[in-house]
Parts: sequence; structure tokens; C-alpha cells
Amino acid sequence: MSRITVEVESTIGSSIGSSIGSPGGPSAGSSVGPSSGSSARFSPADVPDASDGPEASGGADGWPVGEGRVEDTLDSDGRSVRTLVLMREPARPGDEVAAWPVALLHLNDGRHDVDEVLCVAEAEPFVDLVDATDLRRWHAEPDVWATALGRLAPGTAYRVTGCGSRREADQLVSDARHAYLRLTGCLE
Repeated sequence: MSRITVEVESTIGSSIGSSIGSPGGPSAGSSVGPSSGSSARFSPADVPDASDGPEASGGADGWPVGEGRVEDTLDSDGRSVRTLVLMREPARPGDEVAAWPVALLHLNDGRHDVDEVLCVAEAEPFVDLVDATDLRRWHAEPDVWATALGRLAPGTAYRVTGCGSRREADQLVSDARHAYLRLTGCLE
């Protein structure tokens, strides 16, 4: 599993992994967002104090989801690889989050096919999430991620066309990093 750095562009709240610390595990029927159709984003005042403990930004209420890009990558369209990352605490635009890919979400926005690398932050409580199959127990199926992406990009309706494995996500990032290095002349 390759570690990557994600530059976060925006963050929303979610209920992915809600009640993860409770005896019953994640709550059934979890969906992204505090309420249907909400497009609330975190402001600096929403960032919990680290001393508040793990429940401050996750646990019973779910964990924040950020959208961003993988640094030093170029995809087939000449852009940085796009990511969605499940995080312990909300991030501000421009913050960098150490993460690892767990799946590749294949989407269509009505005009184009789009791939988003699904990541989890390199932090507790995400250490046991290593592939798409692990996300199911957190109620983080592809449609839930697509809903989060729709909230992060209002006005765009995403349709899931497939979900690839961690290996596929790693390969996309590796190929995009290679393309970036070749273009910048940093490749041997």
C-alpha cells in the first residue's frame, strides 16, 4: 500500500463510520451528511480541539470527508489525480493529509467518465481499512462516496459506474506520478 499526500481543497461532514466505537459498530443505514441535500462545509471554527478526543469529529457523528488532489501526479487528462479522503478531523483548503488509497471510484458526471481515488487518512481509527471490502463495515459503499462528492461539487450529479480495488488505485497513482516525473524531467 503506497502512502500519498493529499492536498485538501474542501471538507464536509459525513456519517461514514458513525457509531464506530459503539458496541454495535457502525450504525445501519448511515448516509453522508447531517441531513439530506445539505451542502454544509466546515469553517475554521468547526475544527475540534485535539484534546476533545476521537469522538470530537467522528465516532457517533461520522468522520469528515475531504476532496483534493494527489501532489506530483498527472492523469491522462493532464490534471492531478483527484481524491476523496476519510479523515479524523476536518481540513482547511490547502492542508496536506497523509493518506493511503483503499479503492478507485469510477464515476460519470453526465458528460465525462471520472475516477476518484478513495483514501483514508494515515491515522487512528482507519488503520484497519485497506481495501474496498473493508469500507462496507463503515457503511462507505461507492454510492455514499458519490453522494459526498456531489455535496463537495454542488450542481454536479455523479453516477457510480464501478469501484476498483486498492491495487487499481495504487496503479493509477503510480502511473500518474511517473507521468509527472517524466514531464518535469525528474525521471532518470
